[in-house]
Amino acid sequence: MRYLFSGVAALALAGVATSPALAHAICGNRIFPATLTMDDPGVNDELSLPTIQYQPIPAADGNPAGRSISYGFEFDKTITRDLGIGIEGGYITQHGAGQGPLHGWDNLAVTLKDRVLCYEPAELMMSLGVERDFARTGSSQLRDAGVIDTTSTTSPTWYVGKGLGDLPIGMFRPFALTGTLGYQISDSPGLSPNQWNYAASLQYSIPYLQQHVKAIDMPEFAKHLVPVVEISMSSPEHGTPTGTIAPGILYEAATWQAGVEALIPINRASRQAQGTGVIMQFHLFLDDLMPFTIGKPLIDRNLWQ
Repeated sequence: MRYLFSGVAALALAGVATSPALAHAICGNRIFPATLTMDDPGVNDELSLPTIQYQPIPAADGNPAGRSISYGFEFDKTITRDLGIGIEGGYITQHGAGQGPLHGWDNLAVTLKDRVLCYEPAELMMSLGVERDFARTGSSQLRDAGVIDTTSTTSPTWYVGKGLGDLPIGMFRPFALTGTLGYQISDSPGLSPNQWNYAASLQYSIPYLQQHVKAIDMPEFAKHLVPVVEISMSSPEHGTPTGTIAPGILYEAATWQAGVEALIPINRASRQAQGTGVIMQFHLFLDDLMPFTIGKPLIDRNLWQ
């Protein structure tokens, strides 16, 4: 684990620059950063590579404890200025937990998302989307062991972000909230029940503080930080809700972002399936990095105009 933390730290230190973050989900003065356990309300050209997640597996039913590590990716491409498509997947290794070493590719997921609102004076952004998870696109070894889903699902989802910069609250103006609400529809509800998936984040943007509230004398590195807390939950139609609380820190540069968060089980049911883990991500803003090639929409217009 120390090598994973060292790698993220090295990426962050290597990119300390004087230029502020320019891209991602922008609405008025607000930049909604890429969150690690939930999707943000923006539609952009981006690449997350890698997203590394370490999760301990508690001992249960006479089986010893184990651990799972996933190495994920996500590529998002704009079709029009407001409509985008994303594909995500990853490679998973698992040791212990009553089974021999397991490894293989996770199932692929494809998301179509449209930004339907950006009200700049209120720093309010909303998007609607649908995600399709394709079972049997991943490793048969992981599928047979129950590590990855065996049933395909479709999830209509609502995404929202609200900055507090329009409110007369002084040093609290850099706060922002984001959230998602989706209903996951299983192809085989008898095998895998339908469920609600919902998440929220609370973030405090020091770049916003410096640029739009009050410039404070602090180290250059600190001017790029965004402390964040994320909560992600799943509630099946027949079963107990599970989820995680993920406090952490994001670093925003001009063309990329790095972040690290703890993954803390939110209730007893969650703790029975997983211990406290960690997630780390390196994220590229392709619309800033390559704005005239892969970072621009395929059709340079708004879908609704």
